[in-house]
Amino acid sequence: MSGSTFATKDAVDPIIHKEYLNELADAYLPAAMDRKDPRISPIYSNLRSFPPVLIQVGSAETLLDDATRFASAAGAADVPVTLEIWPHMIHAWHLWNAQLESSRRALTSAGAFIRKNLSMH
Repeated sequence: MSGSTFATKDAVDPIIHKEYLNELADAYLPAAMDRKDPRISPIYSNLRSFPPVLIQVGSAETLLDDATRFASAAGAADVPVTLEIWPHMIHAWHLWNAQLESSRRALTSAGAFIRKNLSMH
């Protein structure tokens, strides 16, 4: 929760806001636990053993910077990463797949990614 898009996309993403995520973290984590603990935030962990990663993020969501930072960290750790930034989409746009063509395309892309990577193992 440190990317600039928490501020710059706050007015356009109706779902995810920094204050809300802080409330969830406060309810979930012991007060003394460092939020940069790798068990809490994978961006601070050793990613070298991660499997291939697909990140789908909307260009209008507050988590955009965090998603691109995670993709960069995974790539730097030699993890195969597919980063898809979907124009004008907000967080969890996949949920509106009955109404949005882009939701159906994102889910199709995710399915293809899963099939490809499951067949490799």
